[in-house]
Amino acid sequence: MIAIPLDKEESTVISKLYGNSPYFAFLNEDTGTFKVVENKGCGDGIETAKFISEQKTDSTIFYHMGEGIYNFFQENGLKVYSCVKSYLSIDEIYLQVLEQKCKEVTKSNSSTLLDSGTASCTCSCSSK
Repeated sequence: MIAIPLDKEESTVISKLYGNSPYFAFLNEDTGTFKVVENKGCGDGIETAKFISEQKTDSTIFYHMGEGIYNFFQENGLKVYSCVKSYLSIDEIYLQVLEQKCKEVTKSNSSTLLDSGTASCTCSCSSK
């Protein structure tokens, strides 16, 4: 299952935010179906990472993500993919997964792909 940050519960396009994303879609990579869940860690990147990890996901994709969240996922065995700053829909992400075209973040490319986005983004959730 891959976790996808969303701005709204009814949204189908990846959010710019990650730790401040109020919702996540959990996409079943085998069936293409997904469920949307409120982010219990919204407003705190590490709490969001813990929440994602608790959902039994094996991977996640981001528009903006900081190094702390990435390191948490690496330490806990989750694969991290970048949308390379493209507003992808859940369907487009599913197709990229099927075609193995997702850009995986590794230690060797993380310095160019990670960007917390905190300078340009503000929290849209109601916590903290």
